[in-house]
Amino acid sequence: MDKVRVKLVTIGHLPLHLKLSEVSAWRSEVFELVGGIDNFALRCDSDRGDWIFSDRLLKTQLPEHNDADFLIALVNVPIEDNWYSRRLGDNKIVFTFSQIREFLAWENIPLENAIFRVLYSYTLLYRRSGNKIPGFGAAPSFTHDETRGCLFDMNGIKSDLVESCNKPVVCGECVERLMNERISTQMIKIIQKEIRKIRKRLYYRAFDFVKAKPLTSLVISSIFAILLGVAGSLTASYIYDSIKPQSSVDIKNQPNAFAKKPTNFWSWELFVMS
Repeated sequence: MDKVRVKLVTIGHLPLHLKLSEVSAWRSEVFELVGGIDNFALRCDSDRGDWIFSDRLLKTQLPEHNDADFLIALVNVPIEDNWYSRRLGDNKIVFTFSQIREFLAWENIPLENAIFRVLYSYTLLYRRSGNKIPGFGAAPSFTHDETRGCLFDMNGIKSDLVESCNKPVVCGECVERLMNERISTQMIKIIQKEIRKIRKRLYYRAFDFVKAKPLTSLVISSIFAILLGVAGSLTASYIYDSIKPQSSVDIKNQPNAFAKKPTNFWSWELFVMS
C-alpha cells in the first residue's frame, strides 16, 4: 500500500509546549511526512473582525508542496468562521491552535495529539475523495455533528475536540462509509490500530485511573506497599546474613586489646630482691 505524502509546515509563532520533534518522529503505514517541518513567518495582519484571518489571506502565506500529495499548515491565530481547521483548495489545509490549546492543556492532552488527529482524518479524506483534498464546500459531508471521539467528529463546540485527541476511534458509521467509498479494509484496520497510540502520557493516564477508580487504586497501592516492605526486609536479611560470618571471623582474628599481658615472673622477682 502506497503511503500518502504529507507536507507539514508552521506559519508564525506557535504554542511554547508544542513538541514538533515528536510529530517528526511519528511512524505510520498510511502516511509519511515529506522533509522536515518548515517554519514560515506570518507577514500579514488579520483582514476580518475579531482578529480573524480569512481563507484567502492565509492561502497567500502558504508555500507550494510539489513533493507532497497535500499540505497542512499549523497556525496559532483565529481563522475564518472561528473554525479550528479549514480546507483552502489546491490540496492545502490550515489548522489552528487558537482557542483549543487551552482545552487540551486543561485535560492534560499533548498538543501533538491534535496534529496526529488531523493527519489521520485528512489522509482518509484524501483517499476517499479520489486522491485529492476537496475545497471547502466541494465535498459531501464527511463529518458528523455528534461527538463520538471519532476522527470525523465535527466538533462545532471546540471543547469537544479533546474527545478525539485521546484514544480516538473510527466509529462504526464512518467505517461503513469508508468501505462504501472503496477504502480498503486493510487501511481502515491499520489506522484503527495506529490511532490507539494517540493518548495522554503515562503519568496522566495513571492519574486518570486513580480519579476514575479510587477504591481499586487504594487496594493496588496497599498491596504494592506491603510487597515493597516484604522485599525490603528480605533484601536487608540477605545482606546481613552475607556480612555477618565475615564480621565474626574478623573479630576472632583481631588481638584482644583488653587481654592482660603475661608477666615475666623472673624479672619481677629480681626486681623485688634488689
